[in-house]
Amino acid sequence: MLTSSVEKICPTGSQEMDKDTHKQVHDEYLAQHREEKKKLTDKTEKRDEIKTLATTVQSMIPVLANTFYKTIDEAYKHKTTMDTLGNSLENELVTENPYTEQIESLKNNSLQEIDFTIMNQLVVLRDHQEFLMKLLTNKDSFIRKKIIDQNLSYLNHRLAHYLTEIGLPHLVKFKSDLEVEITMYGKEFDFDNLSRGERTRLILSLSWSFRDVFESLNEKINLLFVDELLDNGLDASGVESALAVLKKMSREKRNIFLISHRDELVGRVATTMKVIKEGGFTSIDAPDTQV
Repeated sequence: MLTSSVEKICPTGSQEMDKDTHKQVHDEYLAQHREEKKKLTDKTEKRDEIKTLATTVQSMIPVLANTFYKTIDEAYKHKTTMDTLGNSLENELVTENPYTEQIESLKNNSLQEIDFTIMNQLVVLRDHQEFLMKLLTNKDSFIRKKIIDQNLSYLNHRLAHYLTEIGLPHLVKFKSDLEVEITMYGKEFDFDNLSRGERTRLILSLSWSFRDVFESLNEKINLLFVDELLDNGLDASGVESALAVLKKMSREKRNIFLISHRDELVGRVATTMKVIKEGGFTSIDAPDTQV
């Protein structure tokens, strides 16, 4: 019919149509053709959708087990298996999950908000203390220089006193940067230039001097250990001088423990304690008070 209208032939009477009638008939047939074509397209799309859905559903359907058995024993065996699985499934469905309470506890109690307040405070304290340490240890620090200058005169005074008491002829003093200057008769010496006995005298004097400075800034220390320093290169005169200083300290209510291998010191102290090491073991004799 659409072909007839295109060729200007009436589809009913097979007669040629005039121009207006041909246009009217052609437009009607053309509209009907579009409508039918649209319906065909919609039906084709729905058919494709149904095919796709059918394919999906078919893929989801499990393959049924073969329910035909060769013998009756196989059938009973399968029935027993199905009954057992059914009972197990029912038991699992009614059994309470033992991990439910633990999961709820983890959800409600285990997750805690992290508070960095204490850590931040400790970090600030650490940074502050590191800064203070640099102020006290850096040679260019004005605070370190101020502290040293306040106590340098007293330190050098006590050092000169102990050097005189112990019998070291050298002049030793600290500079503002705590470098040590050792001279004698205008000639400078290095610490390694001194003999072993002279170094021992200087070490004892330095130790006592710094102890006096610490006590002047804080409080008295009533305990002092001298571990075999008097055995390190000191002659009889040096030992007597060092012992005299220690006895003077003991009269100031200080507890002094003198560790030495010199037998001549046994009768020069108030109390002696003998330590004996044999076979890798150390034993201590009871203190012996000397009159």
